[in-house]
Amino acid sequence: MTELEILESIQRRVLWLSTWMVHEANARPSADGTKVGGHQASSASVVSLLTALYFKALRPGDVVATKAHAAPAFYAIQFLRGRLDGARLATLRAFGGLQAYPSRRKNPDVVDLSTGSMGLGAVMTTFGALATRYLVDHGAARVPERFVVMVGDAELDEGNVWEALGEAPLTRLGGDVLWIVDVNRQSLDRVVPETRTRQLGDLFRAHGWRVRELRWGRTLEAAFRRPGGERLRGRLETMPSRDYQRLLRLPAGAVRKTLVTTPDGALDAGSIAPSPTWPTTRCPRSSPTSAAMTWRRSSTRSTRRSASAGGRR
Repeated sequence: MTELEILESIQRRVLWLSTWMVHEANARPSADGTKVGGHQASSASVVSLLTALYFKALRPGDVVATKAHAAPAFYAIQFLRGRLDGARLATLRAFGGLQAYPSRRKNPDVVDLSTGSMGLGAVMTTFGALATRYLVDHGAARVPERFVVMVGDAELDEGNVWEALGEAPLTRLGGDVLWIVDVNRQSLDRVVPETRTRQLGDLFRAHGWRVRELRWGRTLEAAFRRPGGERLRGRLETMPSRDYQRLLRLPAGAVRKTLVTTPDGALDAGSIAPSPTWPTTRCPRSSPTSAAMTWRRSSTRSTRRSASAGGRR
């Protein structure tokens, strides 16, 4: 098997396990029948990124602040890595069990950094990198070596995130910190507006960050190279976020019809061919419903930045 085939096999297990954990948590008997949730969609959207991060890209000196709503996928990965007993997977959101959001205090054996309150985990981790740089500048060892932050796009609605990123001292961090943003266009109470999604890269650049956007998966990249591919790319790039979410629940025929329908409801005659050249299966997780952006601090200290591994997979 190739490396990508191995990672694909792992991520399928991660997806299955994380889905099972949420189901088990909500099938657990309760006194009043209340369900406990589990953020299944937010967890599923980041499975590929987490798999690549933990099974390929992480270095021994790295610590990770995991996306809080991806806790089930994170715990599934820790089980596959041999750091978590299988029986504990059934304790998600149970009293004394695996916490709803990663907690360093309550699950210290597998969690590097707590990320429970939205926005605070990412900011705390970034300032942790700044504190580590201060200690290194005063003769201490570089431990941890790199801080990796993973957040969802809706978490960036928290004002404290942008307030923190505007702090001038953070511009000196260079390769000491890496942010991975899962742009799944979903929030707990709304679909993230497409205008907000398009602004994210520019907002980070304005704060001095180097941005690398990974928008399309291999399946769609291959489709873009086929006849009619540029029309497909244009349709997806201009599609409102609410339509992205609908694609997840449509059968293949309805997906094809949606892709050849213009925003005003008319059919794009130029995109319709006797032999369809666009993908006919239901949308994979990597596209078009999810994208990832990786951001590093811009700095003249670039010797350790060439890998940027966590966000390229």
